[in-house]
Amino acid sequence: MSVPFVLFVLLAIAAPGAGLQRWARLRVDLALVLPLGGALAALAYWLSLASGRPWLFPLALATASAGLLARRTCPVDPGTSRSLAPAIAALVALLAVTQYRWNRPAPDGGFLLDPMGDQPLHAGIAWELTLPYPPQVPGLAGIPLSYHVGADLVRAAALRWAGVEPYALLNRGEPTLWAIALMLALAGLARRLGGSPLAVALAPWTVLLADFSFVCALVPDARWWSDTFRSNLLISLAFANPVVPALALALGCLIALDRHESGEGRAWLGLAVLQAAAVPWFKVFLGAQLALSFALAALLVAWTRRSADASPPGAWRRRAAVAVLLAAVTGLALVPLVLGGTGEQVEVAVASLRMVGESLRDVGMGGVAAGRLLLATVPWLAISLGLRSLGLPAAWRSLFAGKTAAAATAALALSGWPLGLLFHVAARDVEGRELPSATIYFVEQSGAVLWVFTAIALAAWAARARRPALVIGLAGLLSLPSTLEFAVRKARVGPDSVPAGAVRALAAIARDGHPGDVVLQRPGGRYPPLPAVLFGRRVAYERFTPYLTQFAPREELLRRHERLHRFFQTSDPVEALSIAHSLSGQYVCLYGSDRVRFDPQGILVPIHEERDARAYRIALPGRDQGSTR
Repeated sequence: MSVPFVLFVLLAIAAPGAGLQRWARLRVDLALVLPLGGALAALAYWLSLASGRPWLFPLALATASAGLLARRTCPVDPGTSRSLAPAIAALVALLAVTQYRWNRPAPDGGFLLDPMGDQPLHAGIAWELTLPYPPQVPGLAGIPLSYHVGADLVRAAALRWAGVEPYALLNRGEPTLWAIALMLALAGLARRLGGSPLAVALAPWTVLLADFSFVCALVPDARWWSDTFRSNLLISLAFANPVVPALALALGCLIALDRHESGEGRAWLGLAVLQAAAVPWFKVFLGAQLALSFALAALLVAWTRRSADASPPGAWRRRAAVAVLLAAVTGLALVPLVLGGTGEQVEVAVASLRMVGESLRDVGMGGVAAGRLLLATVPWLAISLGLRSLGLPAAWRSLFAGKTAAAATAALALSGWPLGLLFHVAARDVEGRELPSATIYFVEQSGAVLWVFTAIALAAWAARARRPALVIGLAGLLSLPSTLEFAVRKARVGPDSVPAGAVRALAAIARDGHPGDVVLQRPGGRYPPLPAVLFGRRVAYERFTPYLTQFAPREELLRRHERLHRFFQTSDPVEALSIAHSLSGQYVCLYGSDRVRFDPQGILVPIHEERDARAYRIALPGRDQGSTR
């Protein structure tokens, strides 16, 4: 990781996250530093961007960081886990063989793209968030972006203020940073739930563990075991999916809530509210599940109000009210994300056990009849839960413990599998084909939280065993094979190499124009929209991203495709110029054998030409007159 990135993390995330806790006269809980700091950085950068006042970003974060100057005793909570170093070392080793090598410039001047993951979309969004507000959809110039952009705002701030480019963040900085944030939050939550020191030490390791999908070894053609039964965080962690920082925020919210319930001060409730409101802006699916978990917690606290505990009479009402407040805050934060889009509505349907059928199809057992599909659900659940089955009793007990934080944590841990098995949430691509269901996130999110209860149960088993190391070792043998399969398989996936000529042509456009200029190129699916992801230039339309229908109506996508196709096919320069102006095009880039059929004289002004790519400025009336090709 580069020095500018480390400085950005320290000054724009860690210091504000700790300083805010000190302003609230609280001991600094290290589990909350990175989630709070990330939320503050995203909010401060959004305010500076939306208001057009860039100085608001450093001012807001410096103000939050100033809390560190307060002189009070014991500024850091002494209960923080001290056993993170080995888990972080294992994390870095995993990312080194799977992620760190790609999405970087090649020695010959080209670019080595990672062919997996949705980093291109998020790289494009980061560039967009350095341009005047509001942002547009990368690859769909002129279409406003409605999306959970919390992590993208932090990335854009690092790009603008530290000069760290999006792909460097997505493949090296962010997977490491947010995984560490999640490790700290898992350890902190294990402690708040009453876990032993061993449970707290085990919790950070769970981000690297997987289910029992190693049974896929029995199927010769099965690949990516950890993705087959939908419950593992591993792939999202490796590919910098925003579900990872969102989980750190959600767990940070639950930690702060538990500290409030334990009588450590009302300020903790304020920190819980802040993080709950931020979660949907980092991952909308986790926001929906967290809101549901708080709503269920309110009902459960009211239902168990007569449980014998040390709480004073009427305490259950306050706890239920707090749960309702957090559910409302999280739900309200969801509203603009759910209703603010201009694309096709994502289809939400009851599709019982569809996820089971998709897993069977992944291992070559598709077309199973409904009756057999029902029978297959039991082994599917056993495999998907894996070692986490040990945590089910503890999670179930926490539902009825009478405490809001414990009940909400348990609801979050247990609700994913029912939601994933009962519902189907998916969009369709421009050709009408159904895309993979997003309900996998519910299962994945629950799986990450259920590991905390599993760590507590496993530590209790180890304490009772005569050979605790044997218990822990056996747990690792059952939970690491799919992780190793992912590491080995991903290490063998080579990069998708962008020719150096294409990079040089786009760099010429960047030098000649300004950020936000629109580049016309053939809407092929070979590469992501390179002008948008590498240089912050907009693209009228691209076909690499299959889920553009989430951002724009299908009719608009078809219209743009037809207009671009016509631009490259027409032999009439007047028509070509008219099409270019209708798409707000300012540049044209041709790759490899691409060409235009019209006479470019007086229309296209060459700014870079070589075999792999040619770049042209589109002539404007009153400018470039007399220019020739």
